[in-house]
Amino acid sequence: MGRSAEGRVEERYRILGEQLAEAGIEVDQVKERVKAFEVEVPTWVFGEFGGGRFGGYMPPAPAKDPQAKVRDAAMVHKLTGASPRVAIHVGWDKPKDVAFEAVEAAHFAGLRDYAREQGVDLGAVNPTLFLAGSHYGSLSSPLEEVRRMLIRHCIVSCQIADKYAHGLVTYWLPDGTNYPGQRDLWGQEKLVRDALAEVYEAAPEGVRHLIEYKVFEPGTYSTAIPDAGTATEIVDMLGERAGVLVDMGHHWHGANVAQIVARLIGTGRRGGFHFNTRYVADDDHAVEPSMPLYEVFCELVKGDVVCGEDPERDWAYMIDQCSSLENRIHAVLHSIDSLQISLAKALILNRRQLEDAQSRQDLIPANRIFLDAFLTDVRPIVQMGRMEKGLPIDPVAGYIESGYQKRIEQERQ
Repeated sequence: MGRSAEGRVEERYRILGEQLAEAGIEVDQVKERVKAFEVEVPTWVFGEFGGGRFGGYMPPAPAKDPQAKVRDAAMVHKLTGASPRVAIHVGWDKPKDVAFEAVEAAHFAGLRDYAREQGVDLGAVNPTLFLAGSHYGSLSSPLEEVRRMLIRHCIVSCQIADKYAHGLVTYWLPDGTNYPGQRDLWGQEKLVRDALAEVYEAAPEGVRHLIEYKVFEPGTYSTAIPDAGTATEIVDMLGERAGVLVDMGHHWHGANVAQIVARLIGTGRRGGFHFNTRYVADDDHAVEPSMPLYEVFCELVKGDVVCGEDPERDWAYMIDQCSSLENRIHAVLHSIDSLQISLAKALILNRRQLEDAQSRQDLIPANRIFLDAFLTDVRPIVQMGRMEKGLPIDPVAGYIESGYQKRIEQERQ
């Protein structure tokens, strides 16, 4: 009779540990750091999004209210042990009977309490800056009443983060233009800077702020915060409680995201990550353990900002994905698995050998050392960590076996 799945994982883990020990890498230490990795999941990935050219198509059993989104997020944490917080979008997760412009921080006390009952907590707070009325801009809107409403909305979001969430607010602005001459470009950016400065000054002292950038979309000619350099300038203007939010999908093709991360860490800037995969022009696909993601994690590990000795240095990590075809919970579980695999690969990189090759200017040997960790099957490390936590070896298979999907499909008809 063959060995059990657990027995096979243990054997593969033992063999991998012996191989890594030859390079001076302690596999148990790698496993413990992977077990400690946490990433927030977003409420919106579980909600009623979809359609596009497929009309009204939706993945099966989308969550129809914030409480259902939280329950789905709690299920993901139950299966992975890696997502104890759920990021919220204020405009989408507010009580249905409260008008957008009337939202107050206290409206989220109940959702916070409900999340804790489900075994998770509220994480990053996202102001919703792309609702009806913001089509000409949000914090840079030429319409004073729109701009003032959304500045107030951001301040309320900071109060929610302070009182009922994790003390972190992330800002993505849809502000941009479609045609040359449509707006004064610097004038638009100055309105954004002035608005963010006003929000930063009005926010509770303990709240941290991450400024996200995006090369284009929805504006196709210009975007108000188009790159990491612009975001960094704004962060420096705001102060020490501000940082740059890097989204994997928010770059031109060919952009070296790892180099951006290295620069932010090297210059002492705070940071955060929105993880996803982009193939063409948007960022809504589930995460895969790709070479670019491995490169990023190598910089995060080198910079000691992920599961490091000092938690105060750690960046904020979140998933930001929401495509229209696949089962959403499958996709989030797959993303977390991919992130853990990518972190493990970065942790087994033989940095001593790499630095030796770099010091000798041995280009190809250095590259091969770097690739060796990427090409190593580190799944036994991730799976062994799950076993020790009493979790399914494969979270997607565990979800399929749980019966949760069938139950919510019946409940959410």
